[in-house]
Amino acid sequence: MTPLHNPLYTVLLLPCLVFMSGESPASSGQPNPFEIVLKTSGDSLMTGVIQRAIDSCAMKGGGVVRFTGGCYHSGTLQLKSKVTLYLAKDALIQGSNRYSDYINDAFFFGRDLSDFTIEGEGVIDGVDCYNPLGEEGFRGPHCIRLIGCKDFTIRGITIKNSANWAINCRYCSGAKVDKVTILGGHDGLHTRFCDNFTVSGCDFRTGDDAFAGNDNRDLLVTDCSINTSCNGFRMGCLNLTVQRCRFWGPGEYIHKIQQRHNMLSAFVHFSPEDENPQLESGNWIIRDVAIENVDHVYRYNFEDGLWQTGQPVTSVRFENVKATGVLSTFSITGDTERQFSLTVLNSSFGFREGTEAWTDIFEGVKMKSTTFFNVCSFDQINLRNVVFEKKEDPTLLYCVSGNTVILDNVRFNTGSGKQPTPMKIENVSQVKKQH
Repeated sequence: MTPLHNPLYTVLLLPCLVFMSGESPASSGQPNPFEIVLKTSGDSLMTGVIQRAIDSCAMKGGGVVRFTGGCYHSGTLQLKSKVTLYLAKDALIQGSNRYSDYINDAFFFGRDLSDFTIEGEGVIDGVDCYNPLGEEGFRGPHCIRLIGCKDFTIRGITIKNSANWAINCRYCSGAKVDKVTILGGHDGLHTRFCDNFTVSGCDFRTGDDAFAGNDNRDLLVTDCSINTSCNGFRMGCLNLTVQRCRFWGPGEYIHKIQQRHNMLSAFVHFSPEDENPQLESGNWIIRDVAIENVDHVYRYNFEDGLWQTGQPVTSVRFENVKATGVLSTFSITGDTERQFSLTVLNSSFGFREGTEAWTDIFEGVKMKSTTFFNVCSFDQINLRNVVFEKKEDPTLLYCVSGNTVILDNVRFNTGSGKQPTPMKIENVSQVKKQH
């Protein structure tokens, strides 16, 4: 029984607020949650009104702040433990366009919190708030910024026009991000030093990286749609699983600094030295994934790649991947100790035929080779039931300076049966070929 249907509830009417609290009959033994229903108040900022509602729920030991249909203008809102923000279907929480109305560089901010939720079918609009002193001379507050938080949920909402990262998490754990839509802005979900995140059923269409961060552990991403004008995952993570996801380019929202729409890579390593990273990145499992019109499938350059040289990658596994319209598949330069291992199973990769614009520069660093599949300095490369398709290319696969290469039913389609096998393997200790 909710407070609205409970004969014991009390109602206190204040401007823009309806406070409701109540207790269930003694037979249930469970109190109803404290709930505050907000009403809109025109074009004026409601920061104080909304914050008092959040604080009132927190003082009651938890509760729900419910945003009914309409537009709510606000500056920074401080989240609280055990408090749920619920956005009705037609509710819009719209940020101020003045950076001075924000603190902690955030629209929604939480530090050292637990057991809180932001959910509903409503929209949070960061209005691309301009900050001339911000990152790159214009970025404003992050939309949702969380530090040291645990056991929280973000579900159902849409975030658009985030002035910086849409969801920014540091030192957080036990998070669920479910059926969230992100439109425009910069990075989508950016996690650093986080663990135990589950992301499911989301639709990220971002101007910058859809997923990003380093020193993460135990991330599960399932059933998501990923479109960006940068990278799908720019990630450093131990134990990452990505399954049943679709990646496609070009990006629907422009990359604001570089003024372009092409999607650079589905996956790229991220371990910036200036963050003092501690974790190696490894045990990645990427399966049942479709990649369409993305420039590159996976990139890792431990020698001199942008933000990739802090900690190395150990193992990555791709299963049941279908990539079409790509410019390259795997471009990898591992560490000198040859720790990197790649397994690709039951997958196919097709080149973007008819491409007119091609560059051998990736994020400011010249590629060692523009071969469709290029790997050097590795422990093991294991390809089984894999098809590479690129017309009229004398070398599709190049492996150099490694310990072991295993090729089992690897096929090359160059459009000409007269060409020799388009593959080069050099300075590799052991090569095993089957079929």
